[in-house]
Amino acid sequence: MNEYKTYSDAKKRLEEIAKSLESSDITLEKSMELYEEGAALVGLCYEKLDSAKLKFTTITAESRETKDE
Repeated sequence: MNEYKTYSDAKKRLEEIAKSLESSDITLEKSMELYEEGAALVGLCYEKLDSAKLKFTTITAESRETKDE
């Protein structure tokens, strides 16, 4: 999963996986493989979103502290 350095890259791959899974000519084995990759990417996306939220919260708090001084 380290090849997806950005949220956008991971999201783009998730979209590709979703399209592949919707295909009627995909094998069960390939479906399971893609599902597993997708599940890992969802986790990665949540981690990146949580990290961004934490940064935003920290920046906002620091800005308020500076403003109050």
